[in-house]
Amino acid sequence: MSRSVTLWGYVVLAIAIVAYQAAGLLLHRTMTFGQAVKALKRFPAARPLLLAAWLWLGWHTFIRGTYE
Repeated sequence: MSRSVTLWGYVVLAIAIVAYQAAGLLLHRTMTFGQAVKALKRFPAARPLLLAAWLWLGWHTFIRGTYE
């Protein structure tokens, strides 16, 4: 994939998380992002998936080398 596609993917993901958080705080019809993660952590099978998602995001955000 090209760098611009990857960066736009992160932008879309960040906008979706911010919109979900705003909807939870302002409308009170959905959970906030933190409440949703807390609800997912109740299920033992979801914990390794959350860890894997966190590691994947950290690796692709902070560890990977430069694009050329």
